[in-house]
Amino acid sequence: MGWYDRKLRRVRDLSCGDTRIFLELEVRRLDCRNCGKVKRERLDFLADNPHYTKRFAYYVGRRCRSATIKDVATDLRLDWHAVKTLDQQYMQAQLARAGRPGPQVIGIDEIAIRKGHTYRIVVSDLLRGRPIWFGGKDRSEASMSEFYVWLGAKKSGRIRLAVMDMWRPFRLATAAHAPNAAILFDKCQRRSKIASACRSKNTSVTLARRPPNRGPFVQASGLDRIIRPGCLSWHGVSGACSD
Repeated sequence: MGWYDRKLRRVRDLSCGDTRIFLELEVRRLDCRNCGKVKRERLDFLADNPHYTKRFAYYVGRRCRSATIKDVATDLRLDWHAVKTLDQQYMQAQLARAGRPGPQVIGIDEIAIRKGHTYRIVVSDLLRGRPIWFGGKDRSEASMSEFYVWLGAKKSGRIRLAVMDMWRPFRLATAAHAPNAAILFDKCQRRSKIASACRSKNTSVTLARRPPNRGPFVQASGLDRIIRPGCLSWHGVSGACSD
């Protein structure tokens, strides 16, 4: 390494009351003889964005947990993109500190990231109450399988329960990669599925309270019908299954 040059830089630090604090420091650049490139001196107390200290970047990330990026940027007089970058760095540091998860009970859902049915999958650890994976290209079985590949076969085999909506690709991927996991469907999805299955029989359906010692109870066209376990499939209700 050889000397190249130096210059002064202003770095944002934690505020003192309503007064913003900037540090003025000297940053040196060195000429690397091995690769022939000029490299800047790395200071331990600076964040990945060298215009902010690590403790200030951590403070911004903490603020973004309970406020929007726009509100934090307005309050701290920062650019929106700068706050977004600091928040992403904060989240990456938190994920690195938490390590690779080993969940036993997971929740699976999809979120739309833009118009036009563009989805990404979110998987949460329901026992710890925190998201552990966000990814995929859509909500297909292949995208859902990416989570289990990332988690690993050993930890996937330890999953005891997977909570999800009645989306077939999620169910197939979970059954293939986490064979020991029981699948629990969302309550609203189950009610909707039963109603749709009964409507396929040209029946007016309302769900009623389950009678003692009997199967799931459905009132249809003024008559009480009992749907026995196993009679409600993905394709509807078998006519021979009603009492």
